[in-house]
Amino acid sequence: MIEPRLIGRKQAADYLGIAESTFSLWVSTHKMPPSIPGTRKWDRRAIDAKLDDISGLRVNDDEDPYDKWMREHPDR
Repeated sequence: MIEPRLIGRKQAADYLGIAESTFSLWVSTHKMPPSIPGTRKWDRRAIDAKLDDISGLRVNDDEDPYDKWMREHPDR
């Protein structure tokens, strides 16, 4: 079965393992991306990218080496 790339609010919430109301809150507070303009669908890849950002999995290639070291060693 092919998983659709565009998913509705309920599917997006299920995908993240959260309630629909929580997903709506996250969208309104910019923790999650908005729906595709003119639709009520979200791009699964955009959700993944945003989750990577807030989880600290995506690293900015332009990051200063000292800042990177400080981020990776918060106890210092």
